[in-house]
Amino acid sequence: MRELRHRLLRPHQPPHELVYDGDLDPEALHLGAFVGRRLVGIASVAPDPTGPWDPRAWRLRGMATDGEVRGRGVGGELLERCVAHALEGGAALVWCSARVPAERFYRRHGFEPVGEVFDVPPIGPHVRMVRRLR
Repeated sequence: MRELRHRLLRPHQPPHELVYDGDLDPEALHLGAFVGRRLVGIASVAPDPTGPWDPRAWRLRGMATDGEVRGRGVGGELLERCVAHALEGGAALVWCSARVPAERFYRRHGFEPVGEVFDVPPIGPHVRMVRRLR
């Protein structure tokens, strides 16, 4: 998982540094999609009530798909399974910090932007997205 996080999300950081807040939470879920034995998609979700939202908020993060499988439903399947896990865990909403070019993908899955676009150096512009579940 860290290798794909490094390659697709944070190439400026070494893979051993790519453990996110919440990764070790006992309620966290980490998913991978494979073509044969090759990991081509990842997503993680964990409780994270930070921000001005419901204390039952969960955060989706580390979501990425390899270019060869984009547009084939792999990312959507990972996202929906993460949302289902959060809902089973009592989540009232799921939020993420989405790269601006991915905003349309998240909108198709029921997420709405919240707040202004912000920069995450050296990655680029992001927008917070929220999907209310309850």
